[in-house]
Amino acid sequence: MFSKGEYVVYAVNGVCLIEEIGPMRNSEEDDKTYYILRPHNNPASVLYVPVDNPLLCGKMRNVFSKNEFDNIIAQVKNERMEWIDDRKKRIASFKEMLLQGDTKTLMLLADCIYRKRLALNTAGKRLSDADEHFFRAAERIVEEELAWVLGTQRSGALEYINSALS
Repeated sequence: MFSKGEYVVYAVNGVCLIEEIGPMRNSEEDDKTYYILRPHNNPASVLYVPVDNPLLCGKMRNVFSKNEFDNIIAQVKNERMEWIDDRKKRIASFKEMLLQGDTKTLMLLADCIYRKRLALNTAGKRLSDADEHFFRAAERIVEEELAWVLGTQRSGALEYINSALS
C-alpha cells in the first residue's frame, strides 16, 4: 500500500503525487476509498484509483531511483527489440507495451522505432504516424520519470540516456 505524500508512477500518466487517500471529491454517494493522484507534469489533472482494485493499483509503482535507472539502461544497452513487419500486429504489440508501462520495455520500444526510422530515412521514406505516436509516447514516459529523478528537464534526461548508451 502507498501513503499520502508519496510519489508514484501511474501507468502512462507518469510521476504522480498521492495527494490523498479517501473518498472521491465532490461525491457523496460513492463510499469507496481512492488514491487521489496529481500528475507531476499535468497538475491541473486529478486521477482516482480505487484502493480495492488490484488491476488499477497494479499500474502504480514506486518511482525508480537513479541506480535502478542505471541498471535498466545497462540492460537495454545489450538488448534489441525486433521490428514487427505486420502493421496490425505491430500496433497491437506497441499499444500493449505502452499500457504495461515497463520502463525497460519502453526504452527497447523507443530504440526499435528509432532504428527503423533511421533505416527508412536512408531509403527516403518515413515512419507511419502510428509508429511516430508510439515512439513519442514511449520516449515521453521514460524521459519524464528520469527527469524527475535527476531533477532536470526532459532534455537532460535524454542526454543522460544517450550518454549512458554510447
